[in-house]
Amino acid sequence: MEFLRKRSILPSPLHRVIIGGIVAIGIWAGVGLGLGALTAPEASAGTATQLKIVKGVKHTMTIDPKSKEIRITATVTKDCSKPGVCDFGRRFQAFFGMKGGKMEKYFVFTTDVPRAEINKAILELGIVSRNQIPMEEVEARRGLSRNTKKDDYLMGDPIIVTARFKKDGKIVEVALEDLIEERINVDGHEVFKPYTPHFVYHGTGEAIHFPSGCIVCPSDCNGGIITDNSIPLKHTENYYRVNWKKMPPVGSEAELVLKSIY
Repeated sequence: MEFLRKRSILPSPLHRVIIGGIVAIGIWAGVGLGLGALTAPEASAGTATQLKIVKGVKHTMTIDPKSKEIRITATVTKDCSKPGVCDFGRRFQAFFGMKGGKMEKYFVFTTDVPRAEINKAILELGIVSRNQIPMEEVEARRGLSRNTKKDDYLMGDPIIVTARFKKDGKIVEVALEDLIEERINVDGHEVFKPYTPHFVYHGTGEAIHFPSGCIVCPSDCNGGIITDNSIPLKHTENYYRVNWKKMPPVGSEAELVLKSIY
């Protein structure tokens, strides 16, 4: 698997983040949910001394180097005035973000652990960003055209995003895409499809100090640190809606799981 470590670095006006090997990150449901019986396979008592804890006001991030996981607690939040929260709407703002960020009202999972600390933890585990796009270049690179190039997409290590929470007295874990519905227009007709994101770590929001608070975004948005780059940069033709029948109760706590496929 050594060949996976030898990847080219694309030119950019922003710095590139290349650290060591390719490893996984994740969030585990043993902190803050009263879920002490649920543990990651590698997070045994013998590894407890290796854990690093970062505390917010209410929420907690646990960094586990051995199991290569980051575990962050968050509150389920809901503002129906924002697109995609209660009805279909076009958006690039995050589904998971930081309390106090400019885009906070758009989030459905909100943590008070600083995004800068989350980004720092991701880098400490060796997750790689390969292309960042500053705000002044967005208009020239936005959407899809015959001039679109690979460099017009945010790129980095792919990330699998899941959520763990208590529902109906049971601990459940679901992929973020299973909590979101997607609609597109085809030849003037509405087409409902599975939400099929390709989340990658890029880190631009922290690199340019953009105070959105966004952590996991749709629409290849550069304002956060993890985004869905299956569609072009800030291409907001797709419609999203949160499926609240599958979501945990508003005001309850959940933990999101971010795992590199490497």
